[in-house]
Amino acid sequence: MPRWENDNTEEIKKGKNLKSKIRIKSFYKKTPLRKETQPVAPAGPFQLDDFQAEAIEAVLAGRNVLVAAPTGTGKTLIAEKLAEKLMDEGMGLIYTSPLKALSNQKYADFREMFGDERVGLVTGDVTINGDAMLTVMTTEIFRNKCFEDVEQLANIAYVVFDEIHYLDDPHRGTSWEEAILFAPPHMKILGLSATVPNVKEMATWIAEVRNAEVLVVEERKRAVPLEINWVTPDNEIINEHEAKRQVKKLSDKRKEEQEEYKARKRNKFYN
Repeated sequence: MPRWENDNTEEIKKGKNLKSKIRIKSFYKKTPLRKETQPVAPAGPFQLDDFQAEAIEAVLAGRNVLVAAPTGTGKTLIAEKLAEKLMDEGMGLIYTSPLKALSNQKYADFREMFGDERVGLVTGDVTINGDAMLTVMTTEIFRNKCFEDVEQLANIAYVVFDEIHYLDDPHRGTSWEEAILFAPPHMKILGLSATVPNVKEMATWIAEVRNAEVLVVEERKRAVPLEINWVTPDNEIINEHEAKRQVKKLSDKRKEEQEEYKARKRNKFYN
């Protein structure tokens, strides 16, 4: 139920309560007006990017892999291919993420792909099918399992650390460090991250503490180029050229108002 329906609706409708009308307007969140675009049809058969093919080949061969690629380039596909292989072989996979919201999204995606019975979710708030072959959980939950329920990880072949650059987070990084340090030795690691400048340094540290080789796979090309736009007070999204034009228009108007104000003050003084 909208919050404003608890107020005096009749008076609001009749325009008798101006304050309430103003309050109603404040409840509506402004949404930028975006131009509608038609989806681009695929040009041909689906093909893996080079970095995806390299990373998939490596994890299917049982190697520890650290992938650094821009957002939107399809890093999750690598984990999906790994999950397919492991579950066909009767082995388990744990997919960790730093956020509950992201965990919920990944759980929904994997459940759609592999079915309700084969996918589980464990966060601080909810546990669904917690013994599933593919279980999505927050990194803190996985860290705790390494200390408290390590025997339940015996059949887990891989752990995926999504957004592994959280390792550098000043407040939560220790959970990531401990999860990597204390994961059972038989578990392999697939780390997914946006581009970071020290990915090879991260891989070197993981290799040292896990006493195993870690392959680094990097992709620098953005599948979705970054584009900077502006939002006007009327919620219209405009480009840089239009933004500069409107800023100049407002600046000129402001100067005219200041000149008119000064002129009125001079006339008042001499009159």
